[in-house]
Amino acid sequence: MRTIVGCLLAWGVLGFSSGCGDHTSSSSVAGPSSSEVATSVVSGGLNNNAGSSMAWNAPPPPRPSLLRRAVDALNPIGTAWAATWTCTGGKLSPTFGGPGLDPYSYAPLSCKVTWDDGLTASSSWSGDFTLVYGSSCDSTHALIENQTAGCEVTRTTGAGGNTRSITGPDGNSYAIDHDTNGAGTGWDPSVTPAPNDDGVELTQSSLVISGSHLTGTVTIGSTAYKIWDHTVSTGAGGLTIADTGTSRVVSGEVTVQHNILRYTATSTFNSVVYADPTCCFPTSGNVTTTFQNGPDVGKQETLVFSAACGEATLTPAVGIAENLTLAHCL
Repeated sequence: MRTIVGCLLAWGVLGFSSGCGDHTSSSSVAGPSSSEVATSVVSGGLNNNAGSSMAWNAPPPPRPSLLRRAVDALNPIGTAWAATWTCTGGKLSPTFGGPGLDPYSYAPLSCKVTWDDGLTASSSWSGDFTLVYGSSCDSTHALIENQTAGCEVTRTTGAGGNTRSITGPDGNSYAIDHDTNGAGTGWDPSVTPAPNDDGVELTQSSLVISGSHLTGTVTIGSTAYKIWDHTVSTGAGGLTIADTGTSRVVSGEVTVQHNILRYTATSTFNSVVYADPTCCFPTSGNVTTTFQNGPDVGKQETLVFSAACGEATLTPAVGIAENLTLAHCL
């Protein structure tokens, strides 16, 4: 099914191909894998007020013609795709002045890229996130990694969530909505603690995802396909964060409920390192996901991160390893 859905996204939305094999995996039916979903939410939670970190992974160039691809393959130097970027957002409002000015609105970056041949692509958010700084936070540092010990920042969305839309050079679109009001959205009543509406809570040493509901569609031409419906949460203690001075190392478990296929998985972050301040994705470590039920019950998939921003390798529970380009920090 990744062949159908993944390649549909790759060629139809963004105009390139990545990880489009001929194998199948029930863990990747109806869109992204559990490991990808967990990584998207954790990455967004860690970078919820860090400017360009919540923009988007650089899009691939538009798919060239068959002739141009043939020429490029024969050219030992290759053809560079020049592009111009314009971005807006990445700001707190009002200007940060500590918890006394709560709540803050955070506008993630929305960007547009224009390639040398005139084709364009864009990434945009439908609205702002709300940030509330705890009473232990100082009035000087907006970024949690520079804050005083004990500072907590809580991120929430309004009713209905905040949607991130990517429109590719072919005009097709890919939209994911992040709603922090996750209570009652999951299919699995056995998940403990039950997801709630308390948002995403970040400190220097922990990240708690109380209940995030992710829904989304890919639109190819005039047809929309629903490929995301996930409820993501952690235990009360959340994930642990170790600050090494130059990077943050994340460990712990995230529960992902797949509400379309009705199975639940636990994604374990194994010393996942966020070391590049210009990239919201991990640059080393891995996520191992164990399926609690469904056709892959008891089996595992693994997502291994590389030093290149957003580039990873997924080994599904059933199938062979495939290269992926991560797209969302939610």
